[in-house]
Amino acid sequence: MYSDFIVLKMDLLINALNKNKVKKVLSTKPWEEGFSLVELVVVIAVLAILSAVAIPAFQGVQARAKTSAVKNGMVNGVKECIVSDGLDLGTTFAKSKAFAGSYTGFTVRKRQNTIDSCYKVEAIPDAGQPFGYFVLEYDATTGVSTKICDANYDIGCTNGKW
Repeated sequence: MYSDFIVLKMDLLINALNKNKVKKVLSTKPWEEGFSLVELVVVIAVLAILSAVAIPAFQGVQARAKTSAVKNGMVNGVKECIVSDGLDLGTTFAKSKAFAGSYTGFTVRKRQNTIDSCYKVEAIPDAGQPFGYFVLEYDATTGVSTKICDANYDIGCTNGKW
């Protein structure tokens, strides 16, 4: 009876070992698991190529966003000056609520060598920044605004205007 039990267990063990899945697991050597060195190098090369293409594109998007933010801030500040001019004759661009005081990569201020501190503003790139400068002048008597930018700078500029 005990021997029949052992034979039955041995038959079950032999049947289990004869299954294809078990054979495959038992025949796999430890060094055959995982990725090969060639596969890893190919994946790293593909990732390097993708990052080399994506990083400059992302930096261009950042630069355009920063120039758009500073130009919108300048326009909104001058608009606020125009609206509040009749209410407060002491309005200056720097006191404008639309002018937050700082824009990433730029210093925004009244245009140098001008008397009107509300209608003539400029955005100068901070030291080491790759941006050009922007100027916005509004003539309150004619209602004409002039937008100038660094003609050598392509992001945010078209023929020296924005």
